[in-house]
Parts: sequence; structure tokens; C-alpha cells
Amino acid sequence: MITRIPIPEPIKNLVSRSIDKVSQEIAGNERLRWLLCLSGLVLYLALLLYASGLSDDAQRSLELSQSQFARIKVQTEDTQWPERAAEAEQLVADLEKRLWPGETPGLAEAGFERWIRRTFEEYGVQVRQVQLTRGPALEDRGDFTTTNLPSIQRIRAKIISPLNEPALVNFLNDSANHQAWVVVEQLIVRPGRNARLEMDLATLFKTPEQNQ
Repeated sequence: MITRIPIPEPIKNLVSRSIDKVSQEIAGNERLRWLLCLSGLVLYLALLLYASGLSDDAQRSLELSQSQFARIKVQTEDTQWPERAAEAEQLVADLEKRLWPGETPGLAEAGFERWIRRTFEEYGVQVRQVQLTRGPALEDRGDFTTTNLPSIQRIRAKIISPLNEPALVNFLNDSANHQAWVVVEQLIVRPGRNARLEMDLATLFKTPEQNQ
């Protein structure tokens, strides 16, 4: 319900006299008329510029939407998604074959250390120390959100051994040709009377929770 409140007569008279007075001043003052005209023209131009800016923004938004629509349309018309999904699954399976084997993390670490010591011994070198650590494969990359990534662990081995150059070359060759990934993260050769090498090796292992 709308309630109308009547305007008192004194106020009406006051407004009417004010309008008449302003009209008389405008009619008798040419300078004031020009000022009002210029003010109106400035306001009109400002409105035109504002409307033009809105039009440009709308045009850019439209062009961006059209571009995105065209790209999505091309993607939806692609009929090879099933084949690509199958290829991706096969690629993942092939990559998982290159993870270090082991039914448990402890067995995987033990197998990695055993391989390191045995390989060096085959070339006549007794390794002094193999220190193992294990952690997430992507511990330095917090931007990944794929659910399977936390199951991939990186096993690191810090090796200290007497320096034997032919044995070292053969060991590196075996590492490069191993069925599983074996990455040399760091290799330091300390020359001298008792020359030695310090090497950081790493491999990847998938925790059994995700294997089941």
C-alpha cells in the first residue's frame, strides 16, 4: 500500500517562487545561459566517453568468450579421447614397471642397498658406507594435487667408497641401464693419497597401499 503525503502550501509557494526567480535570472543573464550550456555539453561528452568505455570492455569480453568457445568446440569434436586415455594408461603402466621393486618400503631399501654394494664388489671395490633415507618423491613441489603422487617415494642412498675410476665408470653404466630408475643426484671425487668418492643415488618406489 502506497501512502501519499500532501505537500504543504507554504512549501509549494516557496518552490514556485524559487523556480520563477531562477528563470528570470537565466533569462536576463546571457553569461549564465552560456555557462549552463557549456556545463550540459561537458556532461553529455562525459556520458558518451563512459558509454564508449563500457562498449570497448564488452567487445573485448565478447571476443574472449568467442575464442574460448571455439577452443572448447574443437576439443569436444575430437573423437580420439578414448584412444588417448588408453595410451595414457599404458604409459603409466610402463612407467610403474621402472619403479624399484619391493613388497614393503623396508624391503625396497634393503634391496637398493644390496644392489649398490654387490655392483661395486663385482668391480673390485668395497663400499665403506651406504646411508639410506626415504621421503615423498615430490617433497619440494607442493603445487601437485594428483592423488596418486603421495604414494611415490624417493629412496636416497649416500655412498662413500674408495675411488676406483674403472669401477666407477662401470657402476654408472650399470645404473643407467638398470631396469628401474637409478639417478645420480650428486657425485664428488676427493683426490689425494686416500682418494675417495661420495655419491648420492636415488630411485623411486611405490608404497604398497596404492599397489593393492
